[in-house]
Amino acid sequence: MIIIVSNRRVNEDQTDHRLFGERANVNGLDEIRLATADYDEPSQRWHLSLVPEGDLDDEDSRPSHQLFQRVMAGIQAGQHQKNWVFYIHGFNQSMLDNLNACREIQTLYDVDVITFAWPSNPGGFVLGEYQRARQAARASSNALDRTLELLGRYLASRSLVEMRNCQISLNLLVHSLGNYLFEDFVRDPVFSDETRIFDNIIFHQADADNRNHAQWVDRVEHGRRIYITLHEDDSTLKASDIINPGRLGNTLANLNAQRAIYLDFTNGENVGRSHNFFDGQIENVTIQTIFTRLLNGQRGETVAGLSFDPTLNAFRL
Repeated sequence: MIIIVSNRRVNEDQTDHRLFGERANVNGLDEIRLATADYDEPSQRWHLSLVPEGDLDDEDSRPSHQLFQRVMAGIQAGQHQKNWVFYIHGFNQSMLDNLNACREIQTLYDVDVITFAWPSNPGGFVLGEYQRARQAARASSNALDRTLELLGRYLASRSLVEMRNCQISLNLLVHSLGNYLFEDFVRDPVFSDETRIFDNIIFHQADADNRNHAQWVDRVEHGRRIYITLHEDDSTLKASDIINPGRLGNTLANLNAQRAIYLDFTNGENVGRSHNFFDGQIENVTIQTIFTRLLNGQRGETVAGLSFDPTLNAFRL
């Protein structure tokens, strides 16, 4: 199952990936809408169903809460997976690209997916588009805050019997420029324990400043484990370096966040200049095993093929 949470423009006359456009919601970037997505194999098309959501006083009657309850029942009945990934995509991702990435995650790791789909594809020349996407990322942090707060309330509202009978693992995967969005969310003074719901938090090839990253990473006090992936030869982040300081995802220096477990893939077999380590395209059993564990709520640093380098404070291939 794929659940979409988005602050993109809604096209209510559409039922495929075009249900969500590339621009911001007409009511502003704080406005979030939900939908469910199913992929039809014979036609190779997506079908999206918009969830009506209003500011209702009775939380139990909210369509989003009703969807949550249906999902919990589906997990208990074996219709949905017990392990879920909350995925925040990076720069220049159309809705179709994002859905296809979610389907890859779902297929490769036997998980179901919630995706936070922000307007990262504003169009235009690359440099100007990138700058506008960064602005949209920062402006989307409030929407992410509302999303995680609501999900946390729904999870906490379950009875003890429901928690015992429906044990789930929820893991956060933040890719590339999505980390810039997440950093702004964490740096906000109102940030508190919204990340408590996650077993693993993976900051994957982060297009965020390496400089002073510990200041915001260590603010994420809740959540069982934090992982940061690194690759010095990441071609996408090298391009970002042209207009930004050293990126967190490609800089093997100042790895000093107390809460983080750093994973350095730089010299891995078949890694090349890759920017994506979870899409199954890299023929490297160690990396594939790491992400299978991470996205199913288990430890990744104990995988055979990794060794700890104390001079870097990182586990290396």
